Amino acid sequence: MTRTGASRPHPAASPPPGVSPLSPIGPFRRLRSALTLSGLGLWLCVPALTAMAATLTRDDDAAARAQAVGAVLALMLLPAALLAPLAGMLAARVDRRLMLLIADVLRLVILVTVPLVGTLPWTMAAAFLVAFLALLWTPAARASLPALVPDEERRARAHRSANRVVYGPAPAAALLFAVLALIADGTLGRGSRADLALYVTAALFLGSSALVAAIRDIPASVPIHVASPLKLLFQGPGAGAARGLGLAVTAASFAACAVVAVARVHAGELGGGDAGYGSVLAGLTLGAGSGLFLGPRVLVPFSRRRLLGLAVLAAAVTLVVLALVQNLVVVVFATGLLGVFAGAAWTTGTTVLTDPDAGGDPDAPDDSRPSAYLRSVAVVTAVVAFAAVPLIAGAVGSHRLDLAGGVYDATGTGTALLIAAVLALLAGAVAYKRLDDRRGIPLIPDLRAALHGEVYTPPEQAAAAAAQQPVHRGQRGVFVAFEGGEGAGKTTQARLAAIWLRDHGYDVVTTQEPGATKIGMRLRAMLLDRDTTGLSDRAETLLYAADRADHIANVIKPAMERGAIVVSDRYVDSSLAYQGFGRQQRVEDIARVNAWATGGLVPDLTVLLEIPPRTGLDRLSAPADRIESESDDFHERVRTGFRALAEADPDRYLILDASRPQGELSREIQYRIREILPDPIPAGTEDATSTFPVITDL
Repeated sequence: MTRTGASRPHPAASPPPGVSPLSPIGPFRRLRSALTLSGLGLWLCVPALTAMAATLTRDDDAAARAQAVGAVLALMLLPAALLAPLAGMLAARVDRRLMLLIADVLRLVILVTVPLVGTLPWTMAAAFLVAFLALLWTPAARASLPALVPDEERRARAHRSANRVVYGPAPAAALLFAVLALIADGTLGRGSRADLALYVTAALFLGSSALVAAIRDIPASVPIHVASPLKLLFQGPGAGAARGLGLAVTAASFAACAVVAVARVHAGELGGGDAGYGSVLAGLTLGAGSGLFLGPRVLVPFSRRRLLGLAVLAAAVTLVVLALVQNLVVVVFATGLLGVFAGAAWTTGTTVLTDPDAGGDPDAPDDSRPSAYLRSVAVVTAVVAFAAVPLIAGAVGSHRLDLAGGVYDATGTGTALLIAAVLALLAGAVAYKRLDDRRGIPLIPDLRAALHGEVYTPPEQAAAAAAQQPVHRGQRGVFVAFEGGEGAGKTTQARLAAIWLRDHGYDVVTTQEPGATKIGMRLRAMLLDRDTTGLSDRAETLLYAADRADHIANVIKPAMERGAIVVSDRYVDSSLAYQGFGRQQRVEDIARVNAWATGGLVPDLTVLLEIPPRTGLDRLSAPADRIESESDDFHERVRTGFRALAEADPDRYLILDASRPQGELSREIQYRIREILPDPIPAGTEDATSTFPVITDL
C-alpha cells in the first residue's frame, strides 16, 4: 500500500478536531505564548520607531521627514543584510532560553529610553540595535519551539508554528498601532503622540520575558544556521532556478517596500497622521498574507511562471494608482491590493523553485539555497528602497500642476511612488518575458481557460494532436477512482488529474457518482435531498447500485472500450464505506450486489484522500445534504471503513493525507498514475520492425 508520511495513530488517540496535537505540551504552549507577544512587539517596533522619527522632525519640511523615516527603516534592515551570519553564530552558541531573555530585556530597555531621550540620532541608533537584537531573537525563537517537541512526527508542526509566531503578528501589530495612534491623538500632546506605541511595545517585551523566565529549560536539539544575504545574492539561486525569477522578486519587493518607505509622510500629507500610517501598514500586511495564501490556490492549471510575472506587473500597476490618487481610503485599499499581488508573487516564486513541472527542485527545504536566495533578494531590495525612495521624494519636492483647467498637487512622496512604479513595471515586463514558458500561447484565452479549470490549447495544436493520436478499437482504457470522506478534496484532485492527463494528450472522461447520467441525476436527487425521509438502509444501497449500473453501461464502459482514461469521483468503495461501515450493514452483501451491478469492473487505481471527518465537513461551503448531515460517529465509521478497504487491497490504493497542500497531493497522484498509463507506442508497431535488413559492407 502506498502511503505518504509517517503512520498515523488510531483516531481515538488523536486530539479532538480543531485542537492542535501540540497544545497538551505545557512548556511548548507557554513558550508559544511568549514568542507571540515578542513577535507582536518585533513588528510593532517598525511603526513605533518610524512614527517617533516623524514626530521629532515635525517642524521640518516633508523631505526631511521622509528621509528621517527612511533612514530608520533602512537601519532596521541593515543588520539583516550585513550581520546575519554573526547574529546566527551568537544565537547558536548562547543558551536558547538566555538568548530569548537577553533579546527581550534589552529591547525593552532601549525602547523605553527612546521617548525619554527624544533625539533623532538616538532613535536611529535604537532602530539599529533593536533590529540586531531581533536578528539574535528570530533564529533562537524558530529553533526553540521544535526543540520542545519530543517526537519527529510533531516537530514539523512545531516548525510551522514557530514561523507563524515570528511572522504572523505583522497585521495585528499594524492594526494595534493604528488604534494606539487614535488613542494618543485624543489624550497626548502633539510632541508625545508617538510615545504610547513605544511604551506598549516595551510592555509586550516585558510580558514575553516574564513568560520565558518561567520556562526551566529549552533544549538545543535543533541547530541554528543563518546564511549571509550578500553572499547568497552574489552566488545566485543555483542550478535549475527559473530565468528571471530573481528580477521578478526584486520588482515585487521594491513595489511593496517603496510604499512602506514613504507611508508615514504620505499618510500625513493626506491628513491621516499616525492612524492613517497604521491603516496603510495594516492594509499592506493583510493583503500580503492573503496573497501568500491565495498564490498556490488560484488559477491552478495556469502556468506558475506566467502567474509570477503577471502578479509583479499587477503590483506595479496598483502602485501607479496608489501614487496618483490622493484619498486616504483609496490609498489604504490600493495598498492592500498591492500586498495581495506582492504576496502572490512571493509564494508563486517559491512554487517555481520547488515545482518539478516548473523546473524547480521539489525536495528543496525551506532553508535551501534557492529559498534563502529569494529572501536575500527581498532584504537587499528593501534596504535600497528604504534608502532611495525617501531621497527621491525629498529631491523632487511638491509641485502644483495645472491640468486642463484643473489643479493637481503633486507631492514629493506621490512622485517618488510613481517613479518606483515605473521601475517596477519595467523590471516586471522583463521578468515576465524571461519567465514565460508558454510563448506563442495567447494570454487572454489562457487565463480564461484557467478560470474554468482547464489548460488552454490552441485550436491548431489540438487538431494536430488529434490527428497524430490513433484510436485503437478494443484496447481497454484506464480507470482511476477518487475516494474519501466529505470535504477531502476528491472533486478537486480528480479535476486536476484529468487536466494533467489531457495536457499530456490523453483522451480523458471525467465522471462522478451518483448522478453521471439522466437516470443517475434523478437518483442523486432522491439520495441526497434532505427532504427524503423514511428511506431504508437497504433501499439506499440498492439505489446507489442502480445508479452505478447505469453509470457503467452508459459512461464508463463505452469510454474504456475506446481506450480512454476514466477519472471518477467515487465508485464502489463509497457504497462499501458509507452503506456498509457507516450504516453498519454487512459489507459482503453490498459487495456482491455491486459486483453484479458493475459486471466486476474494478479500478486500476483508487486514490483515497484521508482527512478527519470534522475537518472535512468544516470545509464545505454549501448547505449539508442528507449524507453530509449524518452524525460525527457515522462519518468516523466511514473513515475507518475506507482504511479497512485499502488495507485489504494495498496494491490498488494510493493513500494520501488530504490536509497537505494541494500541489503536493497532485504531484504524488501524477507520479502514481504514470505507472498505470498505457504504452504510448501503438499496438502492432513492433510487428512492423521485428525484422531488420542485413547490413553489409559495400
